[in-house]
Amino acid sequence: MKKAAQTIAGGFLILSVANILVKLISLIFVPLIRSLLGGDAGYSVYSSAYSVYAFVYVIATAGFPVAISKLVSEFSGTKRSDDARRVFMLATKMLAVLGLVLTVIIMVFSKPLAKAMSNEDSWAGILFLGPTVFVCAVLSGLRGYFQGRRNMRPTAVSQILEQLVHVGISAAMVLLLRKFGIVWAVAGASIGTCIGALGALGVCLYEYRSDKRIFSEQIDYDRSLRRAGDFEYTDKELIQKIIFYSLPLFISSAVQYGGDLLDNGMIKSSLARAGFDELASKTLHGQYMAMRQLINVPGSLATALCVSVLPAITLAYASGNKDDVSKKTQGAFKMCYIAAVPIAAVFAVFSGPIYKLLGYGDNISLLSLSAFSVILLCTVHLQSSILQGVNRFYTSSAFMCLCVILKAILNSIFIANESLNIYGAILATYISYLIPLLLNLYVMKKKAKIEFSIIKALGHPVLASSAGVICGYTVYGILRLIFRIFLKGYLGYLIPMIPGGLVTLIVYYIVLRKLGGLSISDLREMSPKLQKIFKKADRLLKISK
Repeated sequence: MKKAAQTIAGGFLILSVANILVKLISLIFVPLIRSLLGGDAGYSVYSSAYSVYAFVYVIATAGFPVAISKLVSEFSGTKRSDDARRVFMLATKMLAVLGLVLTVIIMVFSKPLAKAMSNEDSWAGILFLGPTVFVCAVLSGLRGYFQGRRNMRPTAVSQILEQLVHVGISAAMVLLLRKFGIVWAVAGASIGTCIGALGALGVCLYEYRSDKRIFSEQIDYDRSLRRAGDFEYTDKELIQKIIFYSLPLFISSAVQYGGDLLDNGMIKSSLARAGFDELASKTLHGQYMAMRQLINVPGSLATALCVSVLPAITLAYASGNKDDVSKKTQGAFKMCYIAAVPIAAVFAVFSGPIYKLLGYGDNISLLSLSAFSVILLCTVHLQSSILQGVNRFYTSSAFMCLCVILKAILNSIFIANESLNIYGAILATYISYLIPLLLNLYVMKKKAKIEFSIIKALGHPVLASSAGVICGYTVYGILRLIFRIFLKGYLGYLIPMIPGGLVTLIVYYIVLRKLGGLSISDLREMSPKLQKIFKKADRLLKISK
């Protein structure tokens, strides 16, 4: 019969762990590939190729996984599981056709696209990333299906496998091909991306076969409960629903990633207008893109939460339970800030040792100044997901489009200013995300009538994070002074960082629990097993709450 659905917190935990592992692997990948490609200038070529792929990938998949997730959840919750499966099948066929067309386009026009990116050496990288678009289009349909079923495990497992294969194969192919020059070295990295996506697709197909029997039983059960006269949607009606839900998300995502693509091309030209030569522009661009990989770590937590929140909000809204929508919204913001705020605080305070340990160079101010933008980023993306859950697709999409347009305009102004240069991109990020945040807040409270408080959700994590990083960095600083006398280089940073990081984490947890920002019921919602582990930790740390 029907398999038990995961809670928001439970799904968030599974995807968060997976996303953190994926990002940690990615953090290893960035300095490794930078080194294999010869430094920041070589990494700039790879970034240009990957930016083109990311934009085309979004065109191929944007909106469809969310539409599948929302409709599968909505139909399953209203005893129309047969329509839920048909939505998945129809949407996946549409994804496959679109993915195939875009794969052909990206491969045929790889050289003009590279030229448009002001990085002609990236053409082979773009060419070999082309087939990945088709693979990921089909893969996104399967992930949307599992998310609608509120089963995050297949997505989590496939993401980890995809990244592991991607890093291993990419590094091996770059080593094999770099003797032929930077063009083919970048192509080698692209081959690894495609093979990683194929591995993830294999995992999801295997999981789908296992889930098919359970879902078939649910379909039979739901049909037995149908009232006489209840009709099934026609394929045409289901396709119209898929398009209705997908279109605004497609537009906002295309504009968002198109803005990123535009930014990627504009950064170097804007730096040139600020007076930097070609090599200096490529170096600053490479440093900025590497920093963005770090910032994307908490961003991936927001993505995980959005994936978990959407089907839950959709089901509560479809059932007409406004109080449940408000309760789930408040809980989602609480989970978001419990995870994102301490990471932002660590980035701001520990930026120096983080850069040294990851081999990111000396421009640590890029990370420390960008650190708190992750809170804005996570908030805006979560707001958008909640608005999608209450059928305000076009509102959330319009505000995201505004964010992207504003960021592009501000980037072109700020980066070209010689005194701001690459730091202008950071300032533009803060301003461009703050405006849609406030607009989303207005719509959620005044129009959708959702009752929640961002300030309440932020309060405890901010206080606990402040205490954690103060104590942790003090420990790190003392040990760094001691160990630097006889330990030079990497170990001189690593050994003090381990106890400093542990102290940060422990103090954060203690203060958060003491303040009531994280309760036993919250832990139980995430995972009963996790609850038992933290109960033991509470006894050890003498926490009574």
